[in-house]
Amino acid sequence: MAYYRPSKYGDCKVLAPNLRYSDKKEVWASHGFRPLKALQFSFLLSQECNTIIGNKEDIIGMFGVNNMGNIGVPWMLASDGLYEPSTVRKFVKVSREWVSKTQNRYPILVNYVAKENQKTIKWLRFLGFTFTNLIENYGVNPQPFYEFIRIRS
Repeated sequence: MAYYRPSKYGDCKVLAPNLRYSDKKEVWASHGFRPLKALQFSFLLSQECNTIIGNKEDIIGMFGVNNMGNIGVPWMLASDGLYEPSTVRKFVKVSREWVSKTQNRYPILVNYVAKENQKTIKWLRFLGFTFTNLIENYGVNPQPFYEFIRIRS
């Protein structure tokens, strides 16, 4: 990742056609949303929303946090551009910093991830999230999802 910046609503339309297959499947299973609607929905609900800009100055992802009282709901949707080697190295470092900063605002961070989305699960573990529950039929198009949580210590 070259850097991230605050998102603009128009970023949703740029990223949507390039969303990772795993993210497309996940938002369809969880909410019944196509990529553009998933990005717009997340953007509009977020207290903070950021756009990941790749090495070629292209939009390769969006992430943020939704507010549920004292609970933060972190999310991220991205393209395969996130997996470019130099981008991944920078993203790992920046994502740890962002999660720590976000955890200062919310004592609990929680969300759900598709069981089959193993790259994301590995990344979430690295960020210090714990997987607390497997829900066999989660979402509007039911699939197995894990609940993940991180509690401020």
